[in-house]
Amino acid sequence: MPLTSADIAAVLQTDVPVEGEFTAVTNASDQVVPGGVFVAIKGFTSDGAKYAPDAMARGARLVVAQQPIDGVPTAVVPDARVALAQLACEFAGNPSHDLTVYGVTGTNGKTTSSYVLHGILSTAYGERSTGLLTTAEIVIGTHREPAVRTTGEAPTVQGNLRRMLDGGAKHVVLETSSHGLALHRVLGTRYAAALFTNLTRDHLDFHPDMEDYYRTKRTLFERTEGPKLVNVDDDYGRRIVAEVPGTLGYGEASDADYRVDDVRFEGAGTSFTLHTPAAQSLSLHTPLLGDYNVHNVAGASAVLLEMGMDVDTLVGAVRTIPQVPGRFERVAVPERLGFEAVVDYAHTDDALRALLEVAREVTDARGDDARLIVVYGAAGERDPGKRAPMGEVASRLGDVNIITTDDSYSESPAAIADEVMAGADPADTTIVLDRREAIRQALAQARPGDVVVVAGKGHERVQHLPEGDVEFHDPTVVAELVAELGS
Repeated sequence: MPLTSADIAAVLQTDVPVEGEFTAVTNASDQVVPGGVFVAIKGFTSDGAKYAPDAMARGARLVVAQQPIDGVPTAVVPDARVALAQLACEFAGNPSHDLTVYGVTGTNGKTTSSYVLHGILSTAYGERSTGLLTTAEIVIGTHREPAVRTTGEAPTVQGNLRRMLDGGAKHVVLETSSHGLALHRVLGTRYAAALFTNLTRDHLDFHPDMEDYYRTKRTLFERTEGPKLVNVDDDYGRRIVAEVPGTLGYGEASDADYRVDDVRFEGAGTSFTLHTPAAQSLSLHTPLLGDYNVHNVAGASAVLLEMGMDVDTLVGAVRTIPQVPGRFERVAVPERLGFEAVVDYAHTDDALRALLEVAREVTDARGDDARLIVVYGAAGERDPGKRAPMGEVASRLGDVNIITTDDSYSESPAAIADEVMAGADPADTTIVLDRREAIRQALAQARPGDVVVVAGKGHERVQHLPEGDVEFHDPTVVAELVAELGS
């Protein structure tokens, strides 16, 4: 919705040197529309102020920045990122005020938990009345499209919420990253409920330490007025319960408000009992595998029960949760080949451990001779401290392991692989830097009964390499190579 100069002045609490009406806001000069507002943000590598002339040439009528810019009509604010979020909410008409927004955060499991929440809500209230914004994709009713990042910039977040509201959505699940919180990308979003999965070592290239990482995640619960559920099997989850009034816990701990027990692994899924604060014991079955997915389903269920969902509706919806893209995603393999292929996003040592523990259980259930074959790697320009531990985890749980290239960015893939190999056992591990060739070798040596896991990129469709970006989608590549084997 258009805003006047008086509107913008009131929102930003500053003088606006241009009279008239404005159409939209952005922090990307190449996305400016005529009559728009350009917010100049000082980023990690460049200052948006230098793009102000380009923004004006493209039709911007006003620039918002933290200091005056010569020759450009500038509204000066203390924090340009805060201003971007404030304006994004206003231009979109504050859509979260008319939606029930569920925020999901944590290190591991937040995407799966987001899909679980969305799947239950879609079954309970209808697909067209729900929306989903995650690392993997954006879902608006029945329409799906790839996501650019976990939590987009504020105009993207608010624009998507507006699209959902206009499309008839009432319930929206918003996967909320620490970057999204720290960089004010979700500032102004009204959260009806919040869910925390866990906190493990990650993003220490962005956060100075784990304490800062934790405190950033905690802000979601400080700003949420409705139900707040956290995993109390996680030490950081216990801290949120202790530090944020009104927070409830879920997990296997004896003092959890929503307590999990009697977990049973089954070939077609997982069953468990969820004990509620209302002294109910719910028997839940999900097609998702693994202990970590028990936590994901339990957390989502607890949130929805606190939001007033009918128990029978919940139990029925949990049984039909669809497969999550890139999260223990099973790729179809011809029955005569006899092995199983799985793609997963696990890209930290803790996530890889959780993934391979489940894969190990699936493998062992397939027979004494079944082997777990693992293809994995570590990303460049990210916390290097997790590289050797990833090698150790893979060698401890896998039978045949191939280290390959993940997103190396500007770093040498060979150097990254050597750092991973430093923690691995050379007796069961080889390095094949070409990712497609590594996957091909893993599938080619798979025997009936084996389980092949390709970890690291999951749903992602681009591989970032020193020579540039290339299209690469693990599920598609695995399917293509399986088809070659089958023929």
